[in-house]
Amino acid sequence: MFQDNISVTIVNLVVSSCVCSIIGLFGLAANIINMIVFIRQGLNSSINISLFSMAVADFFTILFVLWANVCFNPYIDYSEIPFYFPEVFYATGGWPSGLSYRMTLHLTVYITAERCLCILFPLKIKSMITPKRAVLTVGILGIFNAAALVPEYSSVYLSWRFNEQNNKTMLGVAFRSNISQTFGITYLLHVMLVVMGLFSVIALTSVLVMHLRRQTKWRMKNTGNIKERASYPSRDRKSELLVVLVAISVVISYIPLTCVSLVSVFLPEFSIGGMLSDILIEAWGLIYIFGMTNASSNIIIYYKMNSKFRSTLRKLWSKNQRIVGISP
Repeated sequence: MFQDNISVTIVNLVVSSCVCSIIGLFGLAANIINMIVFIRQGLNSSINISLFSMAVADFFTILFVLWANVCFNPYIDYSEIPFYFPEVFYATGGWPSGLSYRMTLHLTVYITAERCLCILFPLKIKSMITPKRAVLTVGILGIFNAAALVPEYSSVYLSWRFNEQNNKTMLGVAFRSNISQTFGITYLLHVMLVVMGLFSVIALTSVLVMHLRRQTKWRMKNTGNIKERASYPSRDRKSELLVVLVAISVVISYIPLTCVSLVSVFLPEFSIGGMLSDILIEAWGLIYIFGMTNASSNIIIYYKMNSKFRSTLRKLWSKNQRIVGISP
């Protein structure tokens, strides 16, 4: 039994400290690069504003997951830091990570909807979606998602309390008197927002892909120039593939989150303090890995599918090489 516990501890350390840290460090660097590229291109278009905002949300998602790796490290309790680390993470990383997760999801909904509108109303899209409206939309999404945390943080706060076992004062979670009125509201809002966001991404992407396919067939049928005819499907396939890749990345990473969230709502034992709390903790560990991988992989999609992003990144790389005296 002792050997089994040691094996589980070693596996957890390898997964959290090694795998997650490697992915996380790559993701932090990747999203910083994404932000620099979009700033360099100029935040004067709706798509750049949206993708820049997504890079910011992904950056914070990765930070919170790395913070979780620290707080749930099995050896952190042996440190002299006077924290109840799981409780501190609950207040400083648990719910904030949910906020950044939802922001990425809802920004994906917005970007997918914008692309649908670009194809459905190509002549009106510039007047429909302006940079100012894009900033306003992103701001509304941020305020809306942050507002979902108000019930929780109106009842939960960090406080120092004396630990008789360790004979010292430690920082942990405390609850206000209104906890019975607000308990579970934020989690229910979180589940609703995640489920609606995920299904919206799937629905909008399906509509966009079907429209692109119809458009490709129509252009192939009605274009007389052979060279021009050959260029259309290639261009449309790239757009189609970009949408499919974005959808697959989002859906795969958010299906575990959605399933665990729904099970927690309908199965009381599947909660912190419940009979299935150990399984819940392991499930959330898996969710964090999926989420961090998704947050780290966007740079690959942009580089492969967006020629403008690729060109800007190469120019930045060449410029940095010249600055440090390395010949490209």
